[in-house]
Amino acid sequence: MDNMEKFIDTVFGPIAMYMNKSPFFRSLTDAFIRMTPLTLGASVLMIIGFFPITAWQTWIKSVGIYDDFVAVQNASINALGLFLAFTFAYCFVKINATKYNPLVAGLLSLASFMMMIPQKYTLYNVTGVGAQLPAKGTVQSVADLNAFATDYIGASGIIVAIIIGYIVARLYIFLNDKHFVITLPESVPPNVSESLSPTFIAGSIMVLVFLLRLVFRFVPYLSSYGNIFAFITGVIQTPLQNIVGSPLSLILILSLANLFWYFGIHPQVVYSVVTPIAIANATANLVAYTSGKPIPYLMFAIVGVACGTGFGGQGATLGLVISMIRAKSERYREMFKLTSIPSLFNINEPLIFGMPIILNPLFFIPMAIGPLVMGLSAWGMASLVDLTNYNPTIAFPWTTPAPITMFFRGGLTLLLISIVSLAISVVIWYPFFKIADKKALEEEAQLAAIESENLVTE
Repeated sequence: MDNMEKFIDTVFGPIAMYMNKSPFFRSLTDAFIRMTPLTLGASVLMIIGFFPITAWQTWIKSVGIYDDFVAVQNASINALGLFLAFTFAYCFVKINATKYNPLVAGLLSLASFMMMIPQKYTLYNVTGVGAQLPAKGTVQSVADLNAFATDYIGASGIIVAIIIGYIVARLYIFLNDKHFVITLPESVPPNVSESLSPTFIAGSIMVLVFLLRLVFRFVPYLSSYGNIFAFITGVIQTPLQNIVGSPLSLILILSLANLFWYFGIHPQVVYSVVTPIAIANATANLVAYTSGKPIPYLMFAIVGVACGTGFGGQGATLGLVISMIRAKSERYREMFKLTSIPSLFNINEPLIFGMPIILNPLFFIPMAIGPLVMGLSAWGMASLVDLTNYNPTIAFPWTTPAPITMFFRGGLTLLLISIVSLAISVVIWYPFFKIADKKALEEEAQLAAIESENLVTE
């Protein structure tokens, strides 16, 4: 273990040091951490609303409050891109240009992010056989709807939020340095002066973002995507379209999803490719099972659960949570208390943004190789045992821990495989967490020493 720690520290230590000193990564890390209260608060209601018991789900739908729980999710977890657009620009200016007002930068970034989102839709009122055969339906009316696309304000918009936030913050600092502001007399109240002085800066930034929006509407090739969000999704998604639905390809796809999530690109980009294949395979399994025939895509189904999001969410971060049980630093002890229950129900946004895991060089390897090792291991173990009792008709909500799902679908055999998969996740995460915990403990000791010196001086 000591050799492993030395290797990790040697390889990733310089990278972590560079990123800690980098204005970009320091600000981005702070921006993610500042969103932690939001994700933690929402996770409490999400656990209640999506608690994995069928009777409970049926009850909350029958009393008409299920949509209200969904509203909580849409206003918090599903709007992280929107919040990041503000917090990143705010933190960047606050950390790197303390003499300027970071609130203005955050608001400009938020407005710029919203400007890039599609805001118009066409609604068709179709009658006749339109529901079954749209081509034969009759269009009765056409209406334009002005609305923001909610698809892009959540995690799917994180990478755009980072780009916009960085550009706006840099421009805000640059234009302030060049004194591109309105100078007001000292008699003007400070709050009025701070509001009016950056008017020229705000106008300049808005014009540039407006031009960027037009680029994705009228420039050849880029205009085929329509907006920057669709462009990023399309460029990433297109190379994945021809991947087949074998267990190995699924493992590679889920590994790629983790890698994308590490860099702030929502894994839905990858899942949109594999979901049609997964649905087709699941349907074939159901038909075969109900017909008394062998299940054709058994390994695909088992691997999908073993290296999917059932072990604490994207990245199998339940292994990281279990590793935090042995935390020595106060920081990670508190993190364990706050994130353990949400992670148990596969809600790991508080962990992803609170550690943070995104763009943290120390956690790159466990995020990248977790599904690969867990999937291959589960595939190998499942190949050695009898799984003729596997029942693909059993379905649970996404908040259900994988061991429960695997137990009800395949009995004790699959439960054992899930326990081994979880143990593998812990083994993968633990050495990297131990280094993070050690560094946090050293930082806390240094801070305590400084505070002690200050008390003695006073």
